[in-house]
Amino acid sequence: MTYENYIKGRLVEYAVNEAHKYGGVECMCAVAEVIANRVKNGWGDWSAVIDKAPQYLGTIVEPPTLDHRDPTFRQMLGLVDDIYHGTAESLINITDDRGTFAALYYADLSNINRDWFLTNVARKVTEHPQIAKVGELTFFA
Repeated sequence: MTYENYIKGRLVEYAVNEAHKYGGVECMCAVAEVIANRVKNGWGDWSAVIDKAPQYLGTIVEPPTLDHRDPTFRQMLGLVDDIYHGTAESLINITDDRGTFAALYYADLSNINRDWFLTNVARKVTEHPQIAKVGELTFFA
């Protein structure tokens, strides 16, 4: 196994744990893309960004009990390469007349259960505008 494959496996595990219940493979890809955006924006290397990701959650959820034969899990395994290499079509980043916005945070707005997120992201709409919604998760710049 290569280090790259190890990181991709961790990325899939993180995305599945965070987003499987919120909207299937698209939602899982969007969460993985947030991790990729953080790496691109200098938050650290892949391993460090995945390790620190729980610090920036808006909604803490129980990880699912997942059957590894689940079709959405299998589909995510097939899509992780493009996310890791930055070649996947973005589900959450936008470019408009204001510029380009990369999603760096996400939450289930009906269940924000972290004060840190409310204070530092959700209530700072000029710094962290809502830029996308995938499944039940909302993504912030």
